[in-house]
Amino acid sequence: MASIQKRPNGAWRVRYTDPSGRERAKHFDRKTDAQRWLDEMTTSLVTSTYIDPRADRVLLRDYAEQRWLPAQVHLRPNTQDLYRQHLKNHVLPAFGDRAIGTLRRPDMKAFVADLAKKLAPATVHTVYGVLRSIMQSAVDDELIPANPCSRVPLPRVDPRVIDPLPPESVLALMESITARYRVAVLLAAGAGLREGEALGLLVPRVDFLRRRIHVEQQLTGDGTAPVLSPLKTRASRRIVPVDDVVLEGIAEHIRKFPPSPEGFLITNRLRKPVRRSSFGNRWKFAVAGAGLPKGTRFHDLRHFYASTLIAANLHPKTIQSRLGHASIVETLDTYGHLFPMAEEDGRGVLDQALTPEPVQDHPDYSRT
Repeated sequence: MASIQKRPNGAWRVRYTDPSGRERAKHFDRKTDAQRWLDEMTTSLVTSTYIDPRADRVLLRDYAEQRWLPAQVHLRPNTQDLYRQHLKNHVLPAFGDRAIGTLRRPDMKAFVADLAKKLAPATVHTVYGVLRSIMQSAVDDELIPANPCSRVPLPRVDPRVIDPLPPESVLALMESITARYRVAVLLAAGAGLREGEALGLLVPRVDFLRRRIHVEQQLTGDGTAPVLSPLKTRASRRIVPVDDVVLEGIAEHIRKFPPSPEGFLITNRLRKPVRRSSFGNRWKFAVAGAGLPKGTRFHDLRHFYASTLIAANLHPKTIQSRLGHASIVETLDTYGHLFPMAEEDGRGVLDQALTPEPVQDHPDYSRT
């Protein structure tokens, strides 16, 4: 039910009933404005696109922290931590004290332009993805009618060309890093384990007899206490054959640094799971001590592993399986430039296929 009434003070009062049955009202100085607003509300009610006019007054900070973040239960702990960091460091300083309903596309374009001045393009995409997710959630919760983050151009992300570490650099890192964490370098360079997979490896997952490692979980979390969590994807769960140098390194590590009561291979001085931040600091010192460029990542050891398998002429599907990639496309997109490209391979096969067989003359026996 909706109506327009003139008040004694000359203002026009619009009344209507929202979908929840509550009566809503708003006052206008002019009847034409009141009628236009009532028409808009009536249309939205009929078309099921109604948005509470007061809902968009919620501050982005309150909505993100109280409603959006708690709903991200589907994300892995590492991803949740990353989103919290981007929210705290970038999104809230820019828009935390703004009402959600006041944000417009020009605000988003300015935000992206500011991020692009100080962050790498790939990071800009990730940060903006957090903001876009928050705003889309507000649309789904019927706080705003549309997502202002849509159709905003983002900086181009150029594909990263992998330049694998040479063997001498890997050996230098093993010598430079804290002895307690040396086996982590070996697991990445010699078995292709990601950082969380290496730090979360349990001793029972190492099959010394069959010379292989079962990668089944990863270590995540750093804010309170590290915990074992599911792997990045289903394909990440894998069995990796390993050479003797890896197995001998693991055995030597166990002799020097006994596993934790829970079975963690790599532990800190208290025989507890390693915090990712603590390991990250030790890694930075190791990079500097090995004389490698600042910014050399632990993940570069995994690239070394992949490039070594490629150089050994292993089939791409085998490499995909050992790396735990979800598809062969991911493997080829990342390492395709490392596979040998022989320009002369295949030359001549089409000549043979498309050249007709010569007709052979049969002997004429009638003249004999």
